Amino acid sequence: MANFNANDLLKKYEAGECTPEELALVEGYLINTKITEQDLLAVESDLYELQIRGAKIPEQPKRLNPVLRMTGWAAAILIVGGLAILLFRSGKPQIEEYANDIEPGSNQATLTLANGKKINLGDVKNGELAVDRGVKIIKAADGQLTYVFNPDIKAAPTRDSIPALVSVNEVSSNPYKGLNSVTTPRGGQYHIALPDGTNVWINAGSTLRFPSTFEGLAERRVLLLGEAYFEVAQVKSVFGMKKRARKMPFIVKTANQEVKVLGTHFNINCYTDEKDIKTTLLEGSVGITSPLLQAEETILEPGDQGINNGSVIKVRKVDTDEAVSWIKGEFVFRNEDLESIMRKVARWYNVEVIYENQQARKELFGGVLSRYDKISKVLNALEQTSNVKFRVTGKKVFVAM
Repeated sequence: MANFNANDLLKKYEAGECTPEELALVEGYLINTKITEQDLLAVESDLYELQIRGAKIPEQPKRLNPVLRMTGWAAAILIVGGLAILLFRSGKPQIEEYANDIEPGSNQATLTLANGKKINLGDVKNGELAVDRGVKIIKAADGQLTYVFNPDIKAAPTRDSIPALVSVNEVSSNPYKGLNSVTTPRGGQYHIALPDGTNVWINAGSTLRFPSTFEGLAERRVLLLGEAYFEVAQVKSVFGMKKRARKMPFIVKTANQEVKVLGTHFNINCYTDEKDIKTTLLEGSVGITSPLLQAEETILEPGDQGINNGSVIKVRKVDTDEAVSWIKGEFVFRNEDLESIMRKVARWYNVEVIYENQQARKELFGGVLSRYDKISKVLNALEQTSNVKFRVTGKKVFVAM
């Protein structure tokens, strides 16, 4: 480990440039509202001991109790160069739940078939839901929606197997006629397995559009609005088409970019209320194209995040766990402003956020919270580490200081 003082270490932490060992060390210190001289000396002392012993910092635990947990070992509040990075403290007692509380989101979505019929996936029983173009659409016992190709089925039946839960929607003016879509409401999420074996987790307030089958197509192309995590299956031929020997690309199209892959794991956040489109790669390799911005393809490697700000696509190294934390049932943020955090809270709890104090938007936080707690625990946790105060009235959350 290179020699440097504690101030240098804290600056690296603020910039997100710490090694795992350095990150664990910094986040292992419980302190109050500012870094004291004694704190800096303690950090320097431990750094020196690590260099002498060559000791290995234990792995960061994935879960810490109570509900409010640090991404690293514990909790801290660091002030570096006047910039407050608020990290939750686990030792402070929890405040009682609000009288008006709101439950977290759950597995909810609406499946719209190519013919315009709608199925509420939260209400429908497990089993076969419909058949479309030789593909059985099945809701599994764990709630996952699966498309299963059956070459023996030559045509779809005239009626769905659950007509009581299906309504016809006018689609004559729908530009996506012929595609299926899964739409999650605010306060909902869903897991779907496409007919090629690709798994997709769809976050709250999002829509994924796709064909019932990729048979006979040159590529696997889907359309995303919102956020989803993809584990793309690598295929050379789809549904036994032996004549197709080449690898079949999988393309995710958003409002103003396309991500092309063969087989990989990645997350795309393209909500309309976010200023950037963020593509985060966990495994494999992807290429991002946006003809309106730049001619060349931007290639991502594992650990990269492509940021499309509408003018250029930039690439940076990130903590991929943070990008996909929502799949694991967590909110994870490090040095993130309250306005960004509350957008996530608003989608998941289906609430409207109203700022009575505009300065509150800029407050910075870092930590890990459960997405399965009621909103009171999330808001109380934020209150404990800052001067921000919340008030919940109906489905509105008021923010003050």
